[in-house]
Parts: sequence; structure tokens; C-alpha cells
Amino acid sequence: MITDTDITRLTGVFATKMDLTDVRTELKEDIADIHVELGEMRDTIDTMASAIGRIENALDGIAGAIQDQRTENAAGAVHLARHDRQIDALALATHVTLPD
Repeated sequence: MITDTDITRLTGVFATKMDLTDVRTELKEDIADIHVELGEMRDTIDTMASAIGRIENALDGIAGAIQDQRTENAAGAVHLARHDRQIDALALATHVTLPD
């Protein structure tokens, strides 16, 4: 048979209903804290995603401007090459020697 001493010794070893209630309360509080922190992290991630989106848009604009400049430079190079050919042809036709 179990004596009062045995019961006292067992309550020191095993968790009582009150101990488990305290643990459950602490777990609920911890889970609530985790939910709050997750919400804050989501807000931070949303803010970062928005900032990254603005950066991507700015980079797209810069890339477009660079491409426009490259196209303009290529057209200018073609135009300049045509002028060089025309000048050389005129110099040859008029017997003019052009300096280098």
C-alpha cells in the first residue's frame, strides 16, 4: 500500500496537475509571443519586398536608358562612317590630300 511518505516522494518526482497547468499557461504565452514576432517579421519582409520592387523599377529604367544610349551611339557611328566615306570620296574626286 502507498503511504503518505510515498505520495510526498512521488509528487517531488512527477509533475502534478498544478505543475502541468503552469506549463500549459507558459506555453500559451510563448506561442502568443511567437505569433506576435511572426507578424512583425511579415511586416518587415513586406517592407523589404516593397523596397526591392522600387529598386528593380529604378534598375529597369537605368537599363533602358543605357540601351537607348547604345542604340544612339551605334547610329552615330554609322552616320560618322558614312561621312568619312563621303569626305574621302570628295577628296579623291577633287584631288585633295587630307592630313591624318
